[in-house]
Amino acid sequence: MTLGPLEYLVVGFEGNRFTGQILPELRAAREKGIIRVVDLFFLKKDEQGDTVAMELSDLSGEEAEQLAPLAGDLLGLLAPEDIEQAAHDIPNNSSAALLLIEHTWAIGLQEAIKNAGGIALAGGLVAPDVLQMVEEDIEKQGAGQEKAEVKAAQ
Repeated sequence: MTLGPLEYLVVGFEGNRFTGQILPELRAAREKGIIRVVDLFFLKKDEQGDTVAMELSDLSGEEAEQLAPLAGDLLGLLAPEDIEQAAHDIPNNSSAALLLIEHTWAIGLQEAIKNAGGIALAGGLVAPDVLQMVEEDIEKQGAGQEKAEVKAAQ
């Protein structure tokens, strides 16, 4: 079995306010064959820094029901050390979702590279703060381009 590239993602929520709003997008991406959530934990840290890690089986019936479509894909690949590090990194009085996502869209490309005799020499994701700067630059360029188009139309 060929696995697609795996991405480790920790999404934090201030004040322990996890609302579940990201779940529809996760399900939609899964249904489109773009990703597969292969591991999932929820972390809650109180004001004193005490942390509780919860797996899908630890959630209430209603919470677990919302995640049921993802449950069949879970492989349990995250190590206790991964969970401890994520818990350490989130601030007090906050919560986080710890996800391990497989990029299933890339499996064919990965196999094609292998079949062509290629090997991955490097990889990674652009850091979130750098990505935010790039997005802001693109928005500024787009705003400048719109102004130029309006002037040209006049």
